[in-house]
Amino acid sequence: MLGNLDKSTYIYLKDEPVTNSQLGITENKIVEVPNFVTPEIAEGMIKYFDMLGEELWDDIAFYNSKGMGLPPDDARFKDCGLEEKFFEKLRTQYQKCVELIFNRAVRPNTSHAQKWYKGGFASPHSDNSDFDGNPTAFEINKYVGILYLNDDYEGGELYFRDHGIDIKPNKYSYYVFPGGVENIHGVREIKEGERYTMVSFWDFAEAEYTEERKNEWQEEFAIVREQQKHQREEWDGGNKDA
Repeated sequence: MLGNLDKSTYIYLKDEPVTNSQLGITENKIVEVPNFVTPEIAEGMIKYFDMLGEELWDDIAFYNSKGMGLPPDDARFKDCGLEEKFFEKLRTQYQKCVELIFNRAVRPNTSHAQKWYKGGFASPHSDNSDFDGNPTAFEINKYVGILYLNDDYEGGELYFRDHGIDIKPNKYSYYVFPGGVENIHGVREIKEGERYTMVSFWDFAEAEYTEERKNEWQEEFAIVREQQKHQREEWDGGNKDA
């Protein structure tokens, strides 16, 4: 089975209206969609990620965690028990699920595999704003969806700073929520093992941005890249709290 569009099975960890969002978020829902993939598909995805090799994993913004873009199709899918155009079909199911939860049309932004190594963690953060809710260059990331592929690791809990939610996500589940100031979130340190996820970001289908705003994003991206470069240097020097 690929995808779970039976809304009666969804588990709502948070469900409340939002009235003061600068990004147009009107509902704050933190939702677990159980059994989004079968155990066989999850195992096949991990097998495929590992088959591609460590050299394709790139540094991302979180300590001891790496990300990797994925092709919509690959002849090697069949070697991992995955169907043709697997990630393209998976993205379609993701989108249907997000639209079902929030009852509005969305469009895809980025989607990537993510691997968390021992010692990896993510400090509390917003995906699209500063901590006061002001939009950043990542404002197109209105919603985030995270598919969890394994649970044979220690630590790595997903937590929401302001809601008292601190959980070890269930494998095979897809967790969906607005990723901004409504849900400042982080990942506890991985104590043992490796944690495999796939992350996808979504914008409102009708969202439009001026060229001036897009140019502001590019200026901010340049600043963020320099900050991340300095942060990685600090990490390499042993300061994981940089």
